[in-house]
Amino acid sequence: MNELMQMAGAISDANSLVSQLKNFFLVGVLGLMYVVSIAFVWGQTKSVLKAGVAAIGGAVVLAIVVNMTVLRDKIGEDIKNPSGGTAAPVAVRIVDHIDPLDGGRR
Repeated sequence: MNELMQMAGAISDANSLVSQLKNFFLVGVLGLMYVVSIAFVWGQTKSVLKAGVAAIGGAVVLAIVVNMTVLRDKIGEDIKNPSGGTAAPVAVRIVDHIDPLDGGRR
């Protein structure tokens, strides 16, 4: 029984370590890359506009990476149920033949 408790504790510690590493990479490394990319663009171009575009683009990428699980789940729901469950049933009318407007044959 003691070995089982030790194994459960080791698994819990490993899960905690993985969670801390994920947070470190999301906040630390990606944040540092974001700041460095803006500084690099500013250093190369000395343009406020280009640095602003780099900041906005980096913020979009950072937001996508941080919210990846939410986006994955939302896309999965849309694939499983494309209508969202709230749309009314659709009726399709199949037309076999449409006469030309001038009355002639085609």
